[in-house]
Amino acid sequence: TAAQDNDAGKRLSHEFRHVLPLGLNKVMAIIFPRRQVRRLPYLFSVAPAGYRCDMPAKLTPPSIEGFPPTHALLDLAWREYLAALENLFTQQPYLLGDQFTLAYMNMSDPSAANSIKKLAPATYQWLININQGKHINSHGALFLSPHLSPLLAIIDKTFIALMKQNAQAFSEAKKHGDTQFNEKAFDNRVNIYSGRILGLSFKSVAKSFQAQVWQSLQSQWSCLSEAQAEEMHKKTNYDISQLFLD
Repeated sequence: TAAQDNDAGKRLSHEFRHVLPLGLNKVMAIIFPRRQVRRLPYLFSVAPAGYRCDMPAKLTPPSIEGFPPTHALLDLAWREYLAALENLFTQQPYLLGDQFTLAYMNMSDPSAANSIKKLAPATYQWLININQGKHINSHGALFLSPHLSPLLAIIDKTFIALMKQNAQAFSEAKKHGDTQFNEKAFDNRVNIYSGRILGLSFKSVAKSFQAQVWQSLQSQWSCLSEAQAEEMHKKTNYDISQLFLD
């Protein structure tokens, strides 16, 4: 969808205009989108078999034989995240209360921005406020609230679910002495595993950096005391400790 109006290639070309030889930045504007579309399956986006859109072949999201399509899965997750964020931002101005913490959204992606505006207007306004710098003078105390519960739930069902399944696949591969992971392994169809998220099937490659992220999160969680974990549970109305159970 985004390939029809995403100008990432042109923006990247513009940023490199003073670095690359004359004319090469224009070539980058053409090559970069094709490269990113080609890499979509590695990045978890697999089109249904025979997928067609109003784009040239090199900008049409690819399908892979034997790999379940994930477009429906990604769209479902996208909508559930927006619903959770919309619930939150109709109750409070920022993710953790009255004070801005950290957020980034490439509002120059028209398809994504229009989707957010249509499905989650409060969330869209939040992003607009950040884009316009209205968050800079925000102040107040950070706090946890029950309004975070739906967001934590969808994080649990998607991000945490993926981290756990990848960690298991990565661990099994390491036990067998495998050393090839990430994009190279995907291209060679090595260490591919099957999984499910939101009740839908997917195939992915074991990724070492995801395993490291999950290990880091588990380590940080283990540093909290039982009292701190219980306090988070009470304030969010969500048992966050469940996220870290195998």
